[in-house]
Order: sequence, then structure tokens, then C-alpha cells
Amino acid sequence: MLKIRKELQNYRTGGVIKGHETTVEIIMTETELSFEFFCKNSKFFSADGKYNGPIFDGDVCEAFICTGTDITRYFEIEVAPNNCQFVYRVKNLGMGEFELDPVSEEENFLTSEVEKLGDDYRLKFSMPLDKIGYDENIGIRFNAFRIETEGGHTDLHLMALNPMMQPSFHCVDGFVKLDENLK
Repeated sequence: MLKIRKELQNYRTGGVIKGHETTVEIIMTETELSFEFFCKNSKFFSADGKYNGPIFDGDVCEAFICTGTDITRYFEIEVAPNNCQFVYRVKNLGMGEFELDPVSEEENFLTSEVEKLGDDYRLKFSMPLDKIGYDENIGIRFNAFRIETEGGHTDLHLMALNPMMQPSFHCVDGFVKLDENLK
């Protein structure tokens, strides 16, 4: 089992966003990968209530996960404070262009839960390794994120495990390898 706990940083500057501190715990067992976010000070704004709707326009915790040799192909996984999910396969063509392949609700492999703790919340999502194409010889490259809109101000506070100071989270150069060295 691999267990890593890290603080997210301001995606735009690499610093801390005071009042919105966020910790992510990543756990990989023999069969499952999970991300558990502990988010400070939220208005719990969910931009949509439909599976694969535009929940990224509101408060959300997410991970981009690559399990293959082609870093431009990855899963985009998001969960909002209302526990609404967004699960897509992405082909990043560069220059802000993407081929998007939604994982249908029938094929959805993601389990998630949200617990509100006053003004804070804990959000956890998990997926079976076989459903994301995990190969131990290749490993996993990823980045983890939180968006806090303070009630609907799109992209107000952007946080990441590995901030890239780019206009978009879709910066594959920011992916890190999930292994013991990440600790």
C-alpha cells in the first residue's frame, strides 16, 4: 500500500491561499486508487447536479490521472460538494485543444462521498485500478486540484498538488509520478 499526504498550493503562484488550505491524501492499494481532500472554508457551490455536467464551473476537487505511456491521454475526474461526478477520458492535443470522451453513467467506475464539517468539507473518490488501465510497469502520473469559487466566482481560487502557473489545469508537464519519492 502507498499512502501520501500533501498540501495543495496556489496554482497561479505556488504559494498558499490563506483561509482555503487544502490537503489531499492519495492511497493506492493492490486494487484501488483513492484521493481524499480536506478542504477549508467553502461555500459548497455546486455548478451543476447532473453526472458529467459542467461542475468545474463551481467548487470541485479533481485529479488528472495518466496510466499509459502517452502522457497526453488521461482521465479527468472531478467531484463537487453535492457529490456530483464528472468522469472523462481526455486526449490533450496541446494549445488548449482536446478530444473528450465522456465515461457514460453506465460505465462509471468512480465511487465518491462528501462530508460537510461546518465551513469545511472532506471529499473522497476512489476507482478500481483495472478500470483506469493501471500497469505496474508504467505506473501512474497525475496531478490533483481544488477549485473554490466562494459561491460562484468561476476559477477564483485554484489549487494544485504541483502548481504550473499556467492558464489551465490541463498542463501535462505538471503531472508527477505516484511513487515513494512523492512523499
